[in-house]
Amino acid sequence: MKFALFLPASWADKDTAHQSRIYGEILEQAQYGEELGFESLWIAEHHSSRYGIFPSLMPILSHIAAQTKTIRLGAGVSVLPFHHPIRLAEEAAMVDLLSKGRLNLGVGRGSADYEYGNFKIDFESRNDRFREVLDIILGLWTTEDFTYHGNYYQVDGITIAPRPLQQPHPPVHVAVSRTAASIDVAVARDLPVLTTYATPIDDTLALMHLYSERCEAAGKESKMAEMPFFRFTYLSEDEKEAKAHPEKAITWVRDLSAYRRTITQGDEINMDLDHWKKTRPDEPRSYQSEIDNNYFCTPEQCVERIAGLQRDHGINYFGANFAFGSMEHSKVMASMKLFAEQVMPKFQ
Repeated sequence: MKFALFLPASWADKDTAHQSRIYGEILEQAQYGEELGFESLWIAEHHSSRYGIFPSLMPILSHIAAQTKTIRLGAGVSVLPFHHPIRLAEEAAMVDLLSKGRLNLGVGRGSADYEYGNFKIDFESRNDRFREVLDIILGLWTTEDFTYHGNYYQVDGITIAPRPLQQPHPPVHVAVSRTAASIDVAVARDLPVLTTYATPIDDTLALMHLYSERCEAAGKESKMAEMPFFRFTYLSEDEKEAKAHPEKAITWVRDLSAYRRTITQGDEINMDLDHWKKTRPDEPRSYQSEIDNNYFCTPEQCVERIAGLQRDHGINYFGANFAFGSMEHSKVMASMKLFAEQVMPKFQ
């Protein structure tokens, strides 16, 4: 069993003075994660967002690479339609070299209408743009004098420098949240998928099993062992505290996520979330469902649940998002420590 961290850099306190603090805390969590023995860390790309304040992943991964030595560095994910494929291929290759071959590139289409609107990119073009950028990056990483002519991007006889250290290229993971379309993209290119902690457990497991089924049908080897099963996680020796303390932080995340799905332009920075909650068009998820679908528990209960994932579903890579919403940095670090000292050794 391997273990990963997800560090989204949520900005729950509106004052911009907190942004520098959040970056500093993420760096501390990344360094501590390596010290505690986590296999990898993953960060996400968002724009004009409070859900996460990393608009570009290669600069921050390069910075983390300079402060660490062994932990793998995951982009989870780079939103491909927002990037020119040549530039992203070059920058990701540079991070792979600087980190001595520790980059994992997660790629996705993104799901926020307003981000596409702000970039003036047609939301309906996202699937074709995603496939073209992905194929160009893979081609530039593996082929000299590479040529590609698509509907949106054209490359004519280009050899990039630098090239990635990892061969034939850094691991690439295709993001999938609820539908099978991205699974087919991954299987066709012999790539693993990357699921999200935001999707209910049963739906996530179904997607992972569907991936393995599609691999088998295509005569390809499943890469399940490379796919972290991510969950929001909070551990405490006190079971009551473990269940109660995350409520404020996870509720903020869910409310903000629901709000984001209703906007098609502008941003979420200055929204009045409390006002929106009074008029929201949907019913909020119950907190009990959050407890059921995430790991708000004691270390002993966490061990039992991860063992069940391994035994019943063949999951051998677990990813924890300890730093969600307004969760305090001290609580994040304490939870990481409990996980590393009392959960991870049970699976060595």
